[in-house]
Amino acid sequence: MSAVLGTRVETVAGDAARPALLLSDLHIPADGGAVVEALSQWLDHAVSEGARVVVLGDLFDSYVSAAQVRTGVWREIAARFATAVGRGVEMTVLHGNRDFLLGTEFARASGVRLVAGGVRTRIGAREVLLLHGDELCQNDVPYQRAKRWLRSWPVRVLARRLPLSLALRVADRARSKSSMVIQSGDQTRFDPTAAAIGAALAGVDQLVFGHIHRPARGRYGAGEYCVLPAFDAAGVGIRMHGQETSYVRCTARGVERLPDPAPRQFA
Repeated sequence: MSAVLGTRVETVAGDAARPALLLSDLHIPADGGAVVEALSQWLDHAVSEGARVVVLGDLFDSYVSAAQVRTGVWREIAARFATAVGRGVEMTVLHGNRDFLLGTEFARASGVRLVAGGVRTRIGAREVLLLHGDELCQNDVPYQRAKRWLRSWPVRVLARRLPLSLALRVADRARSKSSMVIQSGDQTRFDPTAAAIGAALAGVDQLVFGHIHRPARGRYGAGEYCVLPAFDAAGVGIRMHGQETSYVRCTARGVERLPDPAPRQFA
């Protein structure tokens, strides 16, 4: 176990020869909707191709109580994942900033490998680091401070024991407050920093992350970074196989390859 920018990184062997499908920021709401159907298309393709699937955080709009996995869309998604795993799909789910309270109850119900941090793995010929991405936004000092205490052991234990209805109300208020903060003030503070990108790329060939919802792809030093879009916006993710990395959309008609996004400059 290593660490990058305070985030624990788990090394996952997996099957490097398998195609890998990477998704981030699905933000599945309590009422499900179109994002669930788009996810189902990806899972069907993963089964047919024998692919690995990694969700790079924020699978759910919120997950704050261990009781959630027994009801509603949370139970439905766990069941869909369990079906895919049962059909040979290797699945990993990272914690995001909205669902860092996902616990062993979800892992047991879904059959996924649940990682409270990042993953370092080999995909094809490349050594790849997969992160949610919030740890890269080092200029967002208020968030980085809040993250430390929100994810502390006492707060996590208390939150997961709240009655479900109360926990969901607390999560709704927190999301509303977060949206107001994000929409005000200097927006550049929410971007990854160049120093953080460099630190994350140390020792790997490629860095893939989400969180900021703005896709980008470019070089940084000897490595490459790829930023995933928010999946709930258009059902877009990344497919990696061998030396190839492509932004794609999975539909009932097959896999649609999309143009690469432009690189971005990080300060």
